[in-house]
Amino acid sequence: MEIITSFIFAFIATMAFAVLFQSPKKILLTDGLIGAVGWVVFISLRDQMGYSSFYANFFGTLALALLSELSARIFKQPATVFVIPGIIPLVPGLGIYKGMFAVINNDYNGGMSILLTAITDSCAIAVGVMLVSSLFRVLKIRKDRRFLIKYHGKDVC
Repeated sequence: MEIITSFIFAFIATMAFAVLFQSPKKILLTDGLIGAVGWVVFISLRDQMGYSSFYANFFGTLALALLSELSARIFKQPATVFVIPGIIPLVPGLGIYKGMFAVINNDYNGGMSILLTAITDSCAIAVGVMLVSSLFRVLKIRKDRRFLIKYHGKDVC
């Protein structure tokens, strides 16, 4: 039941940010699904399987970035219109808030520990998006190169 509730709220939050970022109307449902899937992967790995938030963020981001790249090809849109709203539920905003709040209240050790966790979670998100984006870019370059070789009869690179 918790997974279903998480899915629904992540879906709504992602769609709200997609509207805020002025994504095309025809992809709003897809945006919501991508963000919700990423969040459910994160919650499942962290809460039910016991992974650290770093790994849960990383694999949640891999899932949503992969779905974003595939959706970009299906809907003929840039991948960013799927990725940006999709990562919103994963952003460690509460961790940053709690860490800064602790530092302001002179709990430097606790605050810095919370902030370090939030920073590593942010890095996991960035690495996940970069990894999938780079993979798809390499595949596209190889496909374009084969096309050029086939129709121009020589190695152009």
